[in-house]
Amino acid sequence: MSKIKTTLILLLVLVAALLAYVFIPTHVRLGSEIINQPLNDQYTLVGYKAISTEPKDGKLNHYFIVATNQSVEGTEPFLISSDPFIKVTNVEDNKLTLSIQGRVKHFDNDLWVEKPNGSVEHWLISANIGYIR
Repeated sequence: MSKIKTTLILLLVLVAALLAYVFIPTHVRLGSEIINQPLNDQYTLVGYKAISTEPKDGKLNHYFIVATNQSVEGTEPFLISSDPFIKVTNVEDNKLTLSIQGRVKHFDNDLWVEKPNGSVEHWLISANIGYIR
């Protein structure tokens, strides 16, 4: 009787683990900061290593444009890339040009950035991407 109970409990645990694996969504949390570069006196480009529960994502980094001295809490990244060394090649009149040498998973070139006073400002972003496997 004891072997039957042990087998049933083990089977129940395996089914619960399988259901958890299937139904618990993947999530991403931000790791260490890899870039913090002022774009002008009001805005900063910040980038963080991303730690994902999805193994196929690999090593990705999330990049944000935020008002100076503001956190990225509640902000969506405009760029998700494997390149930890993106370069800002030009900034003028809320137009930003980047040089990226890694895989790009997500890129949003039309961005509205919120200021601390609640207003938003429009940014246009262009990128020169040179990904070589």
